[in-house]
Amino acid sequence: MNSNNKPQEIEINADLAMDIELILNGGFSPLTTFLDKRSLDSVLKNMRLPSGEIWSMPILFPKKFDNPINSTDSLLLKFQGYDFAVLEEPVTFEYDLDKLIRLFYGTVDEEHPGVQISRKTPSIFITGKLRGLSKLGKILNINYLEPQDVKNIIKEKRWKSIVGFHTRNPPHSAHEYIHKSVLKNHDALLLHPVIGSKKKGDFTREAIMHSYQIYLEKFLPSDRAILTPLLTYSRYAGPREAVFTAIVRRNYGCTHFIIGRDHTGVKNFYGKYDSQKIFDNFKDIDIEIIPSSEPFYCEKSKTITTKDECPYGDKYYVEVSGSKIRKAIKEKTEISEIFIRKEILNALQNMKNAFVN
Repeated sequence: MNSNNKPQEIEINADLAMDIELILNGGFSPLTTFLDKRSLDSVLKNMRLPSGEIWSMPILFPKKFDNPINSTDSLLLKFQGYDFAVLEEPVTFEYDLDKLIRLFYGTVDEEHPGVQISRKTPSIFITGKLRGLSKLGKILNINYLEPQDVKNIIKEKRWKSIVGFHTRNPPHSAHEYIHKSVLKNHDALLLHPVIGSKKKGDFTREAIMHSYQIYLEKFLPSDRAILTPLLTYSRYAGPREAVFTAIVRRNYGCTHFIIGRDHTGVKNFYGKYDSQKIFDNFKDIDIEIIPSSEPFYCEKSKTITTKDECPYGDKYYVEVSGSKIRKAIKEKTEISEIFIRKEILNALQNMKNAFVN
């Protein structure tokens, strides 16, 4: 303990608070705290913990303050004025930042948003024994289900197969096609939008959740879907993040998980199907991956379909363009319902805060 016999008080940001919440509620199982140096090395090189368990994401507590830390100290982690968590018996370690970035993202290109974020991170990290004091739902005034809550619903409904869906955008017609396709063969869907910190121009948490609530009420069998936000944030780490998002959904009770063509990718840093192919290396992940091709609108059949199902050629294909949808929302212009349901479009156009400024 420090000289005042009180724990050091450390103010943490929302991203770190979300990581702590998911470590403590089992969303990040098998993790029970932040990675130490040996575990970080193993995760970066092998996407596994030293125990051999699959874990691909560096979950770290960067030391952004100057005060020294002793292993006999406790750190009181404060978030927005609340006593949020305690880190007991803290240990610090240093890790080469260039190595971390290169292994984490597969690139050191400064155009990569993850690289940009990591460049601002100190090279000293902290771990220790974590103990929770408060819940984020109360602090941020967000309703969400924890992993055990979702598992309880699955048990109560007697669902045998539940498919997880990861998204950071409002639902459009290609998403609807994917959802309804998987419901033909599975009991239920977990609609699990990521609502953590975002970059400028992204859809806000409010926009994503509001649009999904409309979507679930009007366009899906609501008795076969669970909608709850996931309190984490995009790392833009491509295939590595795809594995991470699958493990998290397994921890929420999903038996299957949808991986899109460019799942958790950014710009052109990863190959189109890398986020699907990587699962060939992780046959023991204990969640079945449903690879999803990119649905499109066919002008000939006048339906949303995929290349596997459509008998007509490329000349009839119309991409369900996220950028066109985004433009129509921003400029409050009409766009065909082949892209997005009118009710969802109108709701987003009427919001004052649909996008992060």
